[in-house]
Amino acid sequence: MARAAKKKSYTPVMQQYLAAKDAYPDAVLFFRLGDFYEMFFDDAMVVAERLGITQTFRGKDPNGAKIPMAGVPHHAASGYIARLLQQGQKVAICEQMADPSTVKGVVPREVVRVITPGLCLEEENLDAFADNYLVAITGSPLGLAAFELSTGDLRACTLEDDAAALAEVVRLGCREVLVGSDVATGLKDALSSFDGLSVRTLEGGSADEGVLHAMLGELEGKLPAESSVRSAAAMALAYAASSQPGVQLRVQRVGVYDRRSYLQLDEVAIRNLELVRTLGGEKKGSLLHAVDGTVTAMGARLLRRRLTQPLLDVAAIRRRHAQVEAFIQDGATREGALGALRDLPDLERLATRAAAGVASPRDLGAVRQALQTALEVQAMLQAAPSGVEAPLAALVDADFVRPILADLEATLNDEPPALVREGGVIRAGVSADLDEDRRLSEHAKDVLIEIEARERQRTGIASLKIRFNKVFGYFIEVTKSNLNSVPDEYVRKQTIANGERFITDELAELQDRIELADSRAKKLEAALFEGLRERIAEALGPLRRLAGQLASVDVAAGNALVAQRHAYCRPTVDESRIIDVKAGRHAVVEQLVDAGSFVANDVFIDGEGERLLVLTGPNMAGKSTVMRQVALIVVLAQAGAYVPAEAARIGLVDRVFTRIGASDNLGGGQSTFMVEMREAAEILRAASERSLVVLDELGRGTSTYDGLAIAWSIAEHLHDVVQCRALFATHYHELCELAEVRTGVANFTVAAKEYGDDVVFLHSLVRGAVGRSYGVAVARLAGVPQVVLARAKAMLQALESGAPLPSGGHARVRPVDASGTPQLELFSTRPPPPSAVLETLAQIDVDR
Repeated sequence: MARAAKKKSYTPVMQQYLAAKDAYPDAVLFFRLGDFYEMFFDDAMVVAERLGITQTFRGKDPNGAKIPMAGVPHHAASGYIARLLQQGQKVAICEQMADPSTVKGVVPREVVRVITPGLCLEEENLDAFADNYLVAITGSPLGLAAFELSTGDLRACTLEDDAAALAEVVRLGCREVLVGSDVATGLKDALSSFDGLSVRTLEGGSADEGVLHAMLGELEGKLPAESSVRSAAAMALAYAASSQPGVQLRVQRVGVYDRRSYLQLDEVAIRNLELVRTLGGEKKGSLLHAVDGTVTAMGARLLRRRLTQPLLDVAAIRRRHAQVEAFIQDGATREGALGALRDLPDLERLATRAAAGVASPRDLGAVRQALQTALEVQAMLQAAPSGVEAPLAALVDADFVRPILADLEATLNDEPPALVREGGVIRAGVSADLDEDRRLSEHAKDVLIEIEARERQRTGIASLKIRFNKVFGYFIEVTKSNLNSVPDEYVRKQTIANGERFITDELAELQDRIELADSRAKKLEAALFEGLRERIAEALGPLRRLAGQLASVDVAAGNALVAQRHAYCRPTVDESRIIDVKAGRHAVVEQLVDAGSFVANDVFIDGEGERLLVLTGPNMAGKSTVMRQVALIVVLAQAGAYVPAEAARIGLVDRVFTRIGASDNLGGGQSTFMVEMREAAEILRAASERSLVVLDELGRGTSTYDGLAIAWSIAEHLHDVVQCRALFATHYHELCELAEVRTGVANFTVAAKEYGDDVVFLHSLVRGAVGRSYGVAVARLAGVPQVVLARAKAMLQALESGAPLPSGGHARVRPVDASGTPQLELFSTRPPPPSAVLETLAQIDVDR
């Protein structure tokens, strides 16, 4: 009551604002006032700070304090809203619901939509080349639902644990996550640590059956009964429905999937392999960027989904490879298809906008263009050799496309405007009433001239004129000398000095029609457009299927183009446990170096034989590149793409694990070594004999003995117990001795050549072990000062010769390396060199 009383003390407009804000308290309220959207109170201060705009004041509150205000022009609001969404903010749009010029008193206003990072329909707030999923997680076991408002797509799955939840959030690339109140704090904290991810906690639990039925309709049966998946779907859909007041949202496709049916990539693997973004967050430099030959937004989104969710079904993988091969065999058809698709509008999102009732005339014009392109591509495929059309059969249902296209072509103007109220949406000839209203609105003068000419001829009064004033409207003016010729149906209205003024029923009716013609034409045009939009909405299902087919053509043709441009091969994928790559390359790195300079390498891993390869070699020689490229080739092959190699055989991989680089989570109280061990623990827990494990420098964050012991025992466990296929790069050369006691372990090194104090990296993988890391040589390449390098080299030579540390203490490392070369003795009694200074000076190259 006290709050209501306070509201009454505000102006009527501010009462409207406060009521709207009460309805959406967690959103920044964009309140329409004329040509601006205004924000007040805390919202004004938040927006001013985040957008860098001026904060002023308007009026006072009941206590006499000034009310903070900030505003942005309504025509430029989309840019400001996009910036707020990038910062995880929720925005409510409160519009004027009537023309202020026609309203007495306060203009009615309502919140018409709420825009959140995960719920956008406007193009300017969406990345055309990536899905924009809103993800909800709740229940026990955890259920996940991902809803894409711009496409009407709902995907859902059950999650084994928190790690699976993190993996799915990263794979989906979502910007907003809803977590139920029943979700563990640890998972919430982990999600909150992701950059650019907005996390909101909502009440979780039982599913809202009303929401599910309203938004899913017949698709509701695809969700499992009484499950956490169902509750997660209800949470996501209820949140989505609340964002579009007055709009009936419908889910157009439901996919409940089992994560185990796909090659699983956890969030660490997606990040370390830089599948869709680099470690710096950029698309350029990622695998997706390197292999993306698509020319449409729909194709780009499909390619991203395929790379982050490769298949385990050999037959399905081979079908995708066949599509790519078809376009390689027929380059003319490929180029023609890509050329036609290049200007293809985003049919998937356009159709969803039509179903949501927000598609503009220009959007429907784009749908028309998309259907024309679909028929053009179909004709190309049908005219191509049989090898091309077969893998892409049934691309377009002509019986479905042609009637819709004919309706759009017959109804919609060639260049429709952005807004219905601008007019010019519907073609002439569609509606006789609309044509007449347009004629009166646009050519009223010509109509009056026609009537005037007709009346002069009928009455014989050559001086008869039709005129207009604000008092009488349209009238006929006749001079005194011609009054005896005036017809009986003319009604005298006014006498003037030189004649009389008359009106007729025709003129009175015409005046009403002319005065209302413009508004009547706009209303009629809006109704005709709405009918056309509804007819498109009714065809949403087939339109979405067509969009998916066109995207598949784009991905296949694009991959064929990339394969030919960079000499990729068609991999053989089978049920074996063999990974055999001939002259494999790293898809990203080879595009960053000079043409022809990348060194290709063979890699053979046999799950029944040599399944764990230990890689040693110099720093900077390319061990990490070789390991990553094997993992990327596996991902590409099982995604259905060609791979950067001369030949490749890939025995199905169920999961790819990586432990690469040094990172920490200091905010979460985890050191580099702790993060390393947690990642290693997850690998040991979840890997199977069909997994591929990539380990790079395990155990470096602790003492030498600890690190070596941990690295050895992990490698041993992967070989003996898990029996997975693995690549293990290490600077613990002692680890090479594992091959002496385990038949499934093989040693490889990345070759290098020494020339004096310099080292040349050959980047070639060869069988065997190496006893040196060439650390001092790499330090020289990095620009470490000469005096420091000289001191390091002097110490290295002394220590390798068996000397203790300069302090006289013992160096606690193994006395010999894997090849038997003497290294540091653990309990040396040799005296220190006579002069450390002289030894250092001897190593300095005075010519450098």
